[in-house]
Amino acid sequence: MRGAARLLAAAAFAAAAAHADAEIKPWKGKATPALAGADLEGRAVDLKEMRGRVVLVNFWATWCDPCKAEMPSLQRLRANSTGKPLEVLTVNYGEFPQKISQFLERERIALPVLLDTQKEAARDWGVGGLPMTFIVDARGRVRFWVYGERDWNDAASVRLIDQLLAEVPRARH
Repeated sequence: MRGAARLLAAAAFAAAAAHADAEIKPWKGKATPALAGADLEGRAVDLKEMRGRVVLVNFWATWCDPCKAEMPSLQRLRANSTGKPLEVLTVNYGEFPQKISQFLERERIALPVLLDTQKEAARDWGVGGLPMTFIVDARGRVRFWVYGERDWNDAASVRLIDQLLAEVPRARH
């Protein structure tokens, strides 16, 4: 009976951990890697052109359950940030457009998707697992990163993003 109780406790702990938000950590890695390519519609996307805005760069795949669970949160963050200098850019890890499009349509997700069919961007960014998200400041520097699923609308996430948005220079009139 003791073994069963321990097993049950371990299973409960694992289930709770699976739903816990992944920790946002300060970036201590190299300089921000380049990130450019085509999106699902074939348009050119370049992180350099997003300077002046805070950018969440989220690496994901349709086969990744935590990625799928996180997508609605990213979509809500984007919707709640209308009019703010914030971009949510998802980077699909190694899949082809048709599969990605079918997933987005089925799940009713409307986020920009940069294609990384050869996984070159993921390699350059040091992605070691999915989902992995990087928060890039308005000057184009990676400031924070997260490995794992996160609710991007929780108080800690919103507070951090608001702090980065406060650093964005105001447009001169």
